[in-house]
Amino acid sequence: MSPRDPGPTRAAILMAASDLLEGGGPDAVTLRAVGETAGVSRSAAYRHFDDKSALLSELARQTLDGMAAAIRAAAIDSDSRVNLRLGSGAYVEYVLNFPHHYQLIFGDTPISAPAPELEAAADSAMLALQTLVERAQAAGQLGGGAPRELATVLWVLLHGIAALQITGHLHEPRTLDGDTRLGELLDLALASFSPAD
Repeated sequence: MSPRDPGPTRAAILMAASDLLEGGGPDAVTLRAVGETAGVSRSAAYRHFDDKSALLSELARQTLDGMAAAIRAAAIDSDSRVNLRLGSGAYVEYVLNFPHHYQLIFGDTPISAPAPELEAAADSAMLALQTLVERAQAAGQLGGGAPRELATVLWVLLHGIAALQITGHLHEPRTLDGDTRLGELLDLALASFSPAD
């Protein structure tokens, strides 16, 4: 007799934790609530994750992987400058769709002692942005500079736009309204990356 496949239970636990996180932030994610939402016992969650911290770390890894995948999936145009905009837009859109997941990673309480898998996911997400930069540079559509450093500047720019939008700080009369003009703001920001004439 083969042992029971733990995959579906683990997937259900992660889906439940993800829903709870997005619905109410990290405080809403307890192993008891996860078990109830997933329809499994509380002890089932402990069989898959040592504690809440391990569960949140896995959600953070999935979030970074999802963000990297969204950037890569969006940046498929033959025009590298368009790809830069599409990939950047995908980053911001992903954050707006999963704000609590994003704040789990980039909020006030960083994950202490991240696992190697989480570090690898962060590297992959950063590489997705660096690839956008490298392609635009190769096409002469983006100014010179070390791609890693420019990708860092791009990330800072995108993080700032996304973080300000999800915390409700982009609004008239001080700024462009994020609810109606976020794409315009992103276009203005990316225009600063254009090579000087």
